[in-house]
Amino acid sequence: MHKLLKILLAGLVCLGSMATAFADESAGVLPCTLTAENGTPVWQLSDQNRSTKLDWSGGTLTVESTEPITGLYLIWDRPPESWTGTAGSQTLSGGEYGFLHEYLPLESPVTRAELTLPEGSRCCDVYAFGEGELPDWVQQWQPPLADADLLVLPTHADDEHLFFGGTMPYYAGELGKKVQVVYFTNHWAEPYRPHELLDGLWTVGIRNYPVMSSFVDQYADSLDYARTLYDEEEAVTWQVQQLRRFKPEVVVGHDVNGEYGHGVHMYNADTLMQALELSADPSYDPESAQEWGVWDVPKTYLHLWPENPIVMDWSQPLSAFGGKTAVEMARLGFAEHVSQQTFFKVEDYGPYDCRKFGLYRSLVGLDAQGGDFFENLAAEDYSDYLPPEPEPEPEPEPVSEPEPERTRTLPGWTLLAGMVGAVALAEGMILYGRRRKR
Repeated sequence: MHKLLKILLAGLVCLGSMATAFADESAGVLPCTLTAENGTPVWQLSDQNRSTKLDWSGGTLTVESTEPITGLYLIWDRPPESWTGTAGSQTLSGGEYGFLHEYLPLESPVTRAELTLPEGSRCCDVYAFGEGELPDWVQQWQPPLADADLLVLPTHADDEHLFFGGTMPYYAGELGKKVQVVYFTNHWAEPYRPHELLDGLWTVGIRNYPVMSSFVDQYADSLDYARTLYDEEEAVTWQVQQLRRFKPEVVVGHDVNGEYGHGVHMYNADTLMQALELSADPSYDPESAQEWGVWDVPKTYLHLWPENPIVMDWSQPLSAFGGKTAVEMARLGFAEHVSQQTFFKVEDYGPYDCRKFGLYRSLVGLDAQGGDFFENLAAEDYSDYLPPEPEPEPEPEPVSEPEPERTRTLPGWTLLAGMVGAVALAEGMILYGRRRKR
């Protein structure tokens, strides 16, 4: 009995040592001192609280630690302008892509970094990390895609999980397809929601930074009312620009009835449907046609569209997420939208079923198997896909006086061929007649 206890205790000690070893492989947040140019501590940037923020008045922010710093992570309240800094002999630069959550790896460890942040910028937190693997919550965003396999077009932050369900964890996280998310509205009036948006996308495997439009989030209870809130030509043009910029093989958009009746969801779907017919026309918005070229989207699915319906299987376990299913990941992504938990939940059943879509438009035929947005789009087919060239308009024929009718004559060779054919036909009939007599 005593031997058994000793063995068990030794095992526990061993497990404890292993846990410590694994823990040591992860980079933790380093204790550091943050001071403004005049030496004043800036506690707002070190309290790890996004609700406290600092309006930067200019000058240099100094980050110091007794342990070597290998990376810096800045959480902004609004996308910053370009900024620079130094870390030893290294030159730092940030703000190029307007990332709200911005990670800067250092080429070599330092104990001091100086950041020249833009005057008037607003920052929430600054983290310093040491050697080891970064925690999962540190977001290392890539710029938006140059071209996308799949374009997801939610209206608001959280719609991407609620109504498009497992689309992002399955196609981006599991299959590794190039998925770009573009939001029809922005939430800058609610400063916590853009952070929730990024946290949710990162959770479900999105790594390319999303696009957020300049359209302010507003509520409408009908499509007609939504049309009074936004300029329709501006909205359609913006949709066309997104299609041309990202050149997706597949687009996924909202229910035309606005899921639960949200007029701006309807408006997003309606303007998208208009844009799909215009994006291949070089005469529409020639500036974006010049910048990105034209594009005719091969396949477009709308949530709950009744024609050509498909039901996606979001219940399959995904190896990229440790066996969790696509719908489980959608729920985890939505869980990051803390402010919205009272009102909604991800449903793979009922009237807003996140599994149900319909093929609204296709240049590559209808789905036969179903269950895959990319059916009929083999990689070798769509990787170099080019939209059809528009048919040139026929030039008007010049009006002229009618010429007098002439007797048409056949060329000599045509006449000869006709005679040979007639002889062959006659011979065939004679032979057929002889066989019949037998």
